[in-house]
Amino acid sequence: MTREVATTAGITGEHRLAFGLEVADAVRGGLADVVVAAESVPMPYAPPLPRDVGAIGVYDQTLGLPRLSRGRRPGRFRRLFTPELESPVTVRIADGGRRYVPRRLVVPFTPLADILDEEAAAGRPAPRARRVAVFPGCGFGPHGATTGLRGRVVHAGTPVPWVRVTARHATIDQQVGWAHGDDRGEFLLILRPGPTALSAPAAFTFAIRLTIAIPPGPPAVAPLGFPDDPLPLLVAEELPPLGQPDDVSPGTGPPAGYTTAIETTVELRLGRLLSPPTPFPIP
Repeated sequence: MTREVATTAGITGEHRLAFGLEVADAVRGGLADVVVAAESVPMPYAPPLPRDVGAIGVYDQTLGLPRLSRGRRPGRFRRLFTPELESPVTVRIADGGRRYVPRRLVVPFTPLADILDEEAAAGRPAPRARRVAVFPGCGFGPHGATTGLRGRVVHAGTPVPWVRVTARHATIDQQVGWAHGDDRGEFLLILRPGPTALSAPAAFTFAIRLTIAIPPGPPAVAPLGFPDDPLPLLVAEELPPLGQPDDVSPGTGPPAGYTTAIETTVELRLGRLLSPPTPFPIP
């Protein structure tokens, strides 16, 4: 992808796409209305004070970081080459309304020199865009007949942030859903359609086995070197180069370094979103 522009010196140049991101709703499949900001900034980072800081409902997870350009439709983003841009770039996907749980991704991309060589050889341009998924947060609006579970994970009464949850149907031993926990230890598990309905007994209740994985210990230094970052413990997930096997973008597996902390069985009811009265405790 190229776009001709006129430089300040009056010389015609071209802006080339470094990488593109499509951010998809992991449950509904469509594009998610989120923001994507680049964390590749000079350190330590001193964020500007937002004008509406402290306002009710305002939760700025991007701290004024430079945002990736958004396409005409929400959920599509691009980063163009600039002289200082180097691979990889770390980005954070965020939503101030908590409809989606944030992700921090390390995005590799093809160097500009290789792209120029490819163009000189008149070859077919290699893909530079990828699709990644985000999962429902506590502010997500599920449909009325949703089957799922709202939960919270704690250790010694303290919320455990950024957990990953996998649900398997207890009868047929098949994965039926995934969830990402937020910074408050809360998660929203929405089961996908499929064998759950076919295997439900007459009472429409069934059991699922939950596996909850937790991140490693906190980093020695905050990623941005800024103490008030709302996402300091969010693990950076390294995406593989385009064209290689990718089990990171879908977000269905726990990131590297995560360990299983809880394995338990929960009874759900088809068409109901349940909220257990007590959190899931980590021993």
